[in-house]
Amino acid sequence: MDKRLTLFVNTVLSVLIALAIWVLVLLVSNNNEHPFDITKNARYTLALQSKQAVTSLTTPVKVYAFNDEKSKTKSEELLKRYQNVDGQKFTFEVVDPIKKPLLAKKYGIRMRGEGVVEIKDGKGRTERLTGISEEEITAALLKLQRNATYKAYFLTGHGERDLNQSEATGFSQLRADLVKEGFVVEPLSLAATPKIPADANLLVLAGPIQPLLPGEQKLVKDYLDNYGRVLMMYEAETPDSYTELVKPYGIETTGNIVLDQFSQKLQAEPVFSIGLHFDPNHPITKDYKIQTMFVLARALKVATTAPSGVIDTVLVTTNPSPPTALEVPLAQVLGQTSLKVDLTKIKPSVATLAVAAEKKEETPKASPTPAPDQAKNTRQVRLVVVADSDALSNQLYIVNKDFALNSFNWLVANDTAISIRPKDELAQPLNMSGQEQTKMAF
Repeated sequence: MDKRLTLFVNTVLSVLIALAIWVLVLLVSNNNEHPFDITKNARYTLALQSKQAVTSLTTPVKVYAFNDEKSKTKSEELLKRYQNVDGQKFTFEVVDPIKKPLLAKKYGIRMRGEGVVEIKDGKGRTERLTGISEEEITAALLKLQRNATYKAYFLTGHGERDLNQSEATGFSQLRADLVKEGFVVEPLSLAATPKIPADANLLVLAGPIQPLLPGEQKLVKDYLDNYGRVLMMYEAETPDSYTELVKPYGIETTGNIVLDQFSQKLQAEPVFSIGLHFDPNHPITKDYKIQTMFVLARALKVATTAPSGVIDTVLVTTNPSPPTALEVPLAQVLGQTSLKVDLTKIKPSVATLAVAAEKKEETPKASPTPAPDQAKNTRQVRLVVVADSDALSNQLYIVNKDFALNSFNWLVANDTAISIRPKDELAQPLNMSGQEQTKMAF
């Protein structure tokens, strides 16, 4: 065969083979599509809580998103992520309320951008969406599945944080999110009402700076000892008498304030302590991969040998490798306008910033006719101690949101609500010079 003809035939065959391979790759990739989300904050990936909200559905739901053609694509993209988790349990329809006014009227839709989640249980139960966002949809799914509410009482009268204050030191953001999670949040003054209400699922001591009166101390101690649930948050000024409440469960404070060298990497003052290590097995911190932040935290310590029946878990510590925490005596920090401590003379260590304790009721010995109170063998003391109440204040709440809400849900044994929640979408503007824009266009 002529060499030129042979070369031509080989070229044609090579091109045909290349085309065949290309078509095969397209077919395979089309049937095995896998998107990669490389945006900051994983903006286009559902949070773990959102996925769990779909998989835990026992009855299918349908979401109606009322939007015009201009906003339809964005709503569809979000809703498809939910549908991809389980298309049998989650379906949706994007509707223009102008084109389908009767459907909009049925669900009380007043304007575009609203929506509704309807659970297909024959009862017509629905949850309104004020916006088509992951946070709204997931909250609605969880609310439709919720069978109980939880009463959380915040102790007042000792300089604790204000639930209604919207400034940096207040707890208004925490309160708003607790309501979304199914909590009924109320203040409690033991001076005005000298008892802990019988419907209390949780008692919160949010950074007290004045001691409890002897009667109040006894009420809190008796509540906790009688299988109560308590969240204790320290401040630098919190009196040592509060340690007496948690000491029987193997938790104390060292009397030191934590300064953290690692905070300088985040361009923050050393008064900020950065929680970087989390217990991977405890429900509160399982799957937790982002840092937590505290201000002038009181260093916690756990007993080497836990008290009988108590399980202590160190939830959060500062950087362990290399150690970056500098523990400074409380007296050298309180009342000072500036730090006058030679930090070069303090050996870095690992500081404990949050601890959980659990104590189950001992199962009574078997007897032919057990007493009525012996039948209750599933109650538990649950206690979370946090080194600083600023961690849950408006100032740092956005950083510590998952840790805060997971702690509340674990304390009341609402384990199904413990998760990593949807993050707020962050605008990430890309600023480029004219030359850079030309290169990008090219």
